[in-house]
Amino acid sequence: YTYHMKLIKKIIKSALKKIIGDDIYEKQIFLEGIKASLVQKKIKKIKDFSEIEFSVFSQWGDDGIINWLVENLPIKSKLFVEIGTEDYRESNTRFLLMKRNWTGYLVEGNKTYTNNIKKQSIHWKYDLNVVNKFLNKKNVNMIINELNLPGEIGLLSIDIDGNDYWIWEKIDKIKPIIFVCEYNAVLGDIKKLTIPYKKNFLRTKFHYSNLAYGASINAFQDLSERKGYVFIGTNSNGVNAYFLKKRYFKFLKSKIKSFKKFPSKFKESRNKSYEKNFLKGINRKKAIEKVDLIELNKKKKIIKLKNIKRIYSKKWSYN
Repeated sequence: YTYHMKLIKKIIKSALKKIIGDDIYEKQIFLEGIKASLVQKKIKKIKDFSEIEFSVFSQWGDDGIINWLVENLPIKSKLFVEIGTEDYRESNTRFLLMKRNWTGYLVEGNKTYTNNIKKQSIHWKYDLNVVNKFLNKKNVNMIINELNLPGEIGLLSIDIDGNDYWIWEKIDKIKPIIFVCEYNAVLGDIKKLTIPYKKNFLRTKFHYSNLAYGASINAFQDLSERKGYVFIGTNSNGVNAYFLKKRYFKFLKSKIKSFKKFPSKFKESRNKSYEKNFLKGINRKKAIEKVDLIELNKKKKIIKLKNIKRIYSKKWSYN
């Protein structure tokens, strides 16, 4: 049912765009986002991020989460960097850019996508800067340095479906107040796990299932704490995790009751013919149980999920 509803919504969205045009359609959904943000503005304390989510341009409820965080934090450096944007139609920062007129920097490795972004009216209507670079551990700080940003920026979002952990580990040229990253919930909430670093990592090439990518939530939590950040929660779909620079935590610690980690339930897996096979729950783990991963202990040793007794806590369990 959910799949068919999403498909119908996608068809309707596509038809509306053709009928009324991209710009008019964008204005309509942006207006709905403004209405949602006005309702949200009245919310001063929350149980967890699920209470403030809404989606305008984000794939999940991250427009709402980011809007609420920015509303409740004294951010002077109104700059963001989003790494891994595709064509920017569906992104974590597009609503932030349009609603608050921040200055944005997009880093995307696919030239077709970056060309597409530059053809969109949003590229000239706002201070949106686009860089076509495929990041790796050696060039990430050099590329960021070329953007001529101050040390502290408002927000950094990373979603590159692969070396996310290794890229975040290397970044030292900017220190975002809010850090957002996609985590891989299939890797559980007990172990600190990530894919091995590969300079030109491609998710589907690494494993046909599309399930072996990125890092576990605990891997990001451990790394971010070492870099001076506090974990403040994930979106309820179990996709994006949020971290806050420690000195800003005092502005939020009494406003969020639970810094909750959510598992994911979406079924994006593929078979060997690269067709969706809709694996869910524990079956997603089984699909990649023989894949080489890195356990982030002192030795950073190679490990397979089949050799780990337990990766899901009782709160997270898919059984």
